[in-house]
Amino acid sequence: MSSLKYFLLAVSSVSLLTFSSCTQEEDEPDTVSTDETCITSGTLDQSSNSEIEAMREAMVSFRSSLSASLLSEASNCLDDERFYLWHNTPANDGNRDGITYGDLSDAQLIAFKNILQQFLSSGGYQKVYEITELSEGWLHNVMSSVWDPDFYSIDMFGDPETSGSWGFQLDGHHCVVNFLVHGDNVSIVPAFLGGEPAADTWNGERFDIFSDERDLALSLYNSLDESELTVASSISTSRSLEVGPADRNGDPDPYIGAYDYSGFETGLKYSDMSATAQANLLLVMKEYVYNLSDNFADEWWQDIMDNIDDTYFVWINDSGSSPTASSEFYYRIYNPYLWAEFNTEGSTGANSGSIADYNHVHTITRIPNNPTTDNGGDYGIFAMMINQDGPKTLFEHYALAEHHKDNQMHFDYDVVLN
Repeated sequence: MSSLKYFLLAVSSVSLLTFSSCTQEEDEPDTVSTDETCITSGTLDQSSNSEIEAMREAMVSFRSSLSASLLSEASNCLDDERFYLWHNTPANDGNRDGITYGDLSDAQLIAFKNILQQFLSSGGYQKVYEITELSEGWLHNVMSSVWDPDFYSIDMFGDPETSGSWGFQLDGHHCVVNFLVHGDNVSIVPAFLGGEPAADTWNGERFDIFSDERDLALSLYNSLDESELTVASSISTSRSLEVGPADRNGDPDPYIGAYDYSGFETGLKYSDMSATAQANLLLVMKEYVYNLSDNFADEWWQDIMDNIDDTYFVWINDSGSSPTASSEFYYRIYNPYLWAEFNTEGSTGANSGSIADYNHVHTITRIPNNPTTDNGGDYGIFAMMINQDGPKTLFEHYALAEHHKDNQMHFDYDVVLN
């Protein structure tokens, strides 16, 4: 596809900022059209699966509860690039797109959380709750202008009323989950989950967000014999996530599309582990997969098990120490259908010295290489779009989509194809 260059002209016509969903009339008011939705190639019809229908109905109900302005602000074409613009920086000063928890009434927030519960297992939902409300509430008490549960944002993509391909994104400081429905497939990757503190007490409620990811990994580590541990252990001194969020606000996910994971086929291979170590590794892997609701996680798990011999485990530990629940360590798991990474970050900023280094945790869950099975990969249908020259900004969608080419719309830019 030809490269695109955009030149914003000084001509005053229709501002792009007034558009957040696809419409065709130049002077239509700032409301969401119910007559026309964004049309994107590759979408599927609505599923007859009862669980997916319940998800769809919950999303339709939530959308109908929003005012026209909130719905417009949160709605995006299915191929919009906003799906990839998530990151780890604190969500203060409105540095996320979409609408925030703070924009919603109590009833609307309950309706949205009902959607989360449709997509997530009880354990997965509990983690999201502890991250966004308990850990973030703890941080809010430290610096309210930077951290606040109300800062978490919601973006919605596609239209569940008319299509079987749609999704939404929950985005904020330590919780980014990409929820996707594509026909009979449901996925929640990439999923970035973290906590600072990862374990503490807020408003009288104790939380330990990643207790299972931590403790099951320690059990795996302790089940490895000396030769296995030698192969699994990395000499790297870095414990940063290898394929984590973008570093800065406004940067896209660096690992979308055809990112090459082949360099991560290192460490201790599943087929070279003892039976005990293999069983312990599977328990760790399931902790990441089964954040998704069980039936859809089962489908994902089958893909993983079909490729289980191609699974690699890497561990990085503090030099000269045995890992414990209160020490710093890192691990990653690579399978063609699962990337799971865990690290301790060290306390930062206003929390430096007040939170133990091991108590700041980041995790990332992905499906590498965008496999071509029905169960998809990172971003589901969106991965297919990336591999077909990428997602679109709103003005790209209008300029290039076939169903908009005859429009009489005018924009403050030119599209130049070289």
